[in-house]
Amino acid sequence: MSRLPPLPLPPARGARPARFVASLAFMVMVVGIISRHLDLISSGTMYTAVATGLLLGLVAVGVLAVTIRDVWREGRGGADSAFGTLLLIIAAFSPLIGAAAAYVAYPALDSVSTDPDDPPAVPASFSQVVLPIDLRAAPDEAAALQEDAYPDLTTQAADLSTVEAYALARQTIDDLGWVIRLAEEPDTEAASGRIEAEARSLVLGTQEDVVVRIRPGDGGSRIDVRSLSRVAMPDLGENARHVGDFIARFAEVSQRQAAN
Repeated sequence: MSRLPPLPLPPARGARPARFVASLAFMVMVVGIISRHLDLISSGTMYTAVATGLLLGLVAVGVLAVTIRDVWREGRGGADSAFGTLLLIIAAFSPLIGAAAAYVAYPALDSVSTDPDDPPAVPASFSQVVLPIDLRAAPDEAAALQEDAYPDLTTQAADLSTVEAYALARQTIDDLGWVIRLAEEPDTEAASGRIEAEARSLVLGTQEDVVVRIRPGDGGSRIDVRSLSRVAMPDLGENARHVGDFIARFAEVSQRQAAN
């Protein structure tokens, strides 16, 4: 009597559901972040979308574990699908992975100023969302951390009156594409000025508040910049980027003005 050939093994369980959930997690994450950059949703809604994407990613991991078990232990088909799903899950987790890497690379600050000892005052309307777990550095350590991490972010001296420096600072903010919320022009060349603006984070598109202070200095003006996060958590280098962008662009605007 001839033997019947063995039946082929069924495909690994969970391959399709894992791919679907992982794709959904990635799409929710991407759509949420892009929508925030386009001002279609608020920052709070974007954070909800990112959190939802992460939760869906965890579900996909659980389902994928079943697929990998069937492939590894029983030799069922589905290894290629499992690998593609794993890549999707990694992509969905990319904001969390990037945030963890940045947390290690950057100091745990939520505010950066060119004058840590006497920073520009926060806007009157400024408010911070306080999280249950505070990962920021202690206030008495913040200045030392900033000095070590960003030694180039210091008060800028300009051989200009405060009125002239204010005009260049305003042009700088316009060039950077920030939204001006308050502009207090100096009344005289010996008076101080102040500009409050809103900048955006590079990846998530969330808002940070930037304050530019112009005061009389020895033979000119002294310009200080401060950037603050609206969520009380480590800024992952975003505030320092805003301050550095202002300093670099202010120098460019000053050179362009001098050439004219």
